[in-house]
Amino acid sequence: MFLKLWPDKVPSPWRLGFLMLLVVIVIILMILIFVRIAVIQEVRTVNRSRIADDLLQHAAWYDEGGLGGLKKVFQISQPLDRNGLRVTTGAGQVLHEDIPGAMKAYPWPQQPRRTLLGKGDMDLMELTVEEMPYRLQTGAIRLWDGNILWLGRTDAQSRRYLSNIEQHIWFAGLTAALIAFLPVMWFLNDVLRPILSFTLSAERMRVPGSRMRLRAPKAIPELKALASVVNAGLDQIQTLTRELQSTNDFLAHELRTPLARIRGNLEHLHDETDNDTARESAARGLEEIDRATQLVQTLLTIRAGDHAALRLHRQVTSLDQMLTNLVELFIPAAEDRKLSLKLVPGLSLTLNMDRELLTQAVSNLLDNALAYTRAGGRITVRWQGEGTGAIIYVEDTGPGILPEEIDIIWDRYTRGSAARPKTSGMGLGLSLVRSIAMAHGGNAGGQNREGGGAVFWIHIPGA
Repeated sequence: MFLKLWPDKVPSPWRLGFLMLLVVIVIILMILIFVRIAVIQEVRTVNRSRIADDLLQHAAWYDEGGLGGLKKVFQISQPLDRNGLRVTTGAGQVLHEDIPGAMKAYPWPQQPRRTLLGKGDMDLMELTVEEMPYRLQTGAIRLWDGNILWLGRTDAQSRRYLSNIEQHIWFAGLTAALIAFLPVMWFLNDVLRPILSFTLSAERMRVPGSRMRLRAPKAIPELKALASVVNAGLDQIQTLTRELQSTNDFLAHELRTPLARIRGNLEHLHDETDNDTARESAARGLEEIDRATQLVQTLLTIRAGDHAALRLHRQVTSLDQMLTNLVELFIPAAEDRKLSLKLVPGLSLTLNMDRELLTQAVSNLLDNALAYTRAGGRITVRWQGEGTGAIIYVEDTGPGILPEEIDIIWDRYTRGSAARPKTSGMGLGLSLVRSIAMAHGGNAGGQNREGGGAVFWIHIPGA
């Protein structure tokens, strides 16, 4: 759920830090709300009790000294936050009033809300005015002579008390927020950093022949266990892959001679026999033998390229002339599939390269482009100089490459998703292209084009 709150590019530490900060702020606000409600309720109860006690005290002073005595005692007993005092008759006529200016804005009632029948009966109430910042806690008590004594006090002191509590809560919350970021630092150092190290290690594993493994010596035990399991699995896969490749290479090498002998026998049968049926069967057999021989040769070429042992027969070759001739050969096949195949003229370049192998590599790219581009599509071949070498591009308007397949389609026996349901093949074409490029000291790659389709390239450095 939280992954949808921010873009994918936001680093995990920022996400975790933001979540921790959000949690701390929410906790602080909840504490403030509940504490504020509880304190306000408690303060109101205390204020009502204090007003009631003060009313009884002032009524006692009135009993002893009458109104004059009450005035004197009231003047000398005032706290820092002055109270308001008013004495009225039972009918509401004011006999005495000593109310500070700040309290005069409140609408002191003429009569209590309920009837005070006997001495000591009292009524407590709370007065508010929209423009005044404080509430006025007030009460009235019936005196022995039937008069009413009023006493009022604002809750300013209570507000200061509440504000002080809130400041302490915020201080405690910010301190807690700083402490809460300790897990973030732990996550950065012991979890995220090892994961980044895993990612870098995995990137290096993609290099053909790499023996790189996941390494994170300072990771948490769970990540170390994960790395150990993954590394053990990779070791096992690499061992099996090496054995399979060795078996394939051995079979390819051993099959070459028998295939050559079988082909010679079939040629002899084809040339010497007078039986038309036998000649036709021999011809079909020769085609199959040629196909098998080509497959064996492809496997041997890839193997030699993987081990940097491919023997090149370099010769000074005009790249533009080689590509021109090659494209002309493919144009009839493209027209049969209702495709447009064009060669974009470029600089005249001469390279010291194995003309036959490079022709085979570009032919493989053109075969793929012809196979996967729909009728009406376009295929373009172009080249450009790169230092003393060149890069050859084959672009098409086909289905393109799935992002997760851009790298793996160069592996042996691997075919892209677009190829599987439509065409036959063993997934060796692109492996052969890369092996030939690497044998020349270059490389090969592919990517999707803007607007659809794919572009494959071969980089041949200058020799």
